[in-house]
Amino acid sequence: MDFQFRLFHIFLLTFLLCHGVISSSNITVIGNPVAGQVYTLLCGNATNATWKYSNGTTVVLNGKIIVSNNRNLTFNPLLTSHGGNYTCMSGNTSNNIAVIVEIPQPKTTISSNAINTSMVYSGTSIQIVCTVHIPSVVDTPVVVKTFWIGTQGPITNGNRTNVTTVQAILVHNTTLQISPLNISDSGMYQCVSNISSNSVHIKASNNSSANISLSIQALYPPAVTISSYGSSIAGSVYSLVCTVKVVDGLVVAPDVGWMKDSRPLVNGSNITTRRTVSGGNSTL
Repeated sequence: MDFQFRLFHIFLLTFLLCHGVISSSNITVIGNPVAGQVYTLLCGNATNATWKYSNGTTVVLNGKIIVSNNRNLTFNPLLTSHGGNYTCMSGNTSNNIAVIVEIPQPKTTISSNAINTSMVYSGTSIQIVCTVHIPSVVDTPVVVKTFWIGTQGPITNGNRTNVTTVQAILVHNTTLQISPLNISDSGMYQCVSNISSNSVHIKASNNSSANISLSIQALYPPAVTISSYGSSIAGSVYSLVCTVKVVDGLVVAPDVGWMKDSRPLVNGSNITTRRTVSGGNSTL
């Protein structure tokens, strides 16, 4: 009698399993949960499964979320907004899974306002722009972090360095300005970035970086010329103009002065010196 009862019990369980009334719907996955890739949740052996969010509402199907074979939930492509807790329900069985979406590694590029970074002069300034391109599959609020590494290690705001950041929807720009440049500033500069989120269902991206090399050259001797105008007759106004030609973009003003018979000239009752802003001119 016991044998017949056990046999009937096994038959009943088999029947219920085959007809989806009871299902061993353990959830397995296909693919990697990286935004932009295809990711599928398989609801075990269920033949007619229903997928729900953690709040109990049914998963809304659209062009990016589809159900196949009445049990498989596929994200194509997976977006950061798809991160969350999912429940597979089949008959009397339900199983849960947490989908943690990883942000893909961003593309990072670097540029500068210098025409030739191997020929930049000391005393001038330079702007280096690090651009982080946020992937379009990142459709949730994120935090973009960038930092600079220079010849002496990490770079922060200082006497000669300034770091500013501007963020748009899919582009994040961080600008490093060095002014004035020294010869010791020559070397490799690296911008390192990553993207993170405050959501527990979104994993930060791997670091991305870009490099630029600077070669700072010593200033060549300026070209100095003297011209004159006015009458050289005693009692008349007579002017000498000293023109100092310097490299473009010089932010350190050249020191221009006048000497007579190897002695410095200073302003007096009949001598006046003044200096113009452009070109390093000094007029006597």
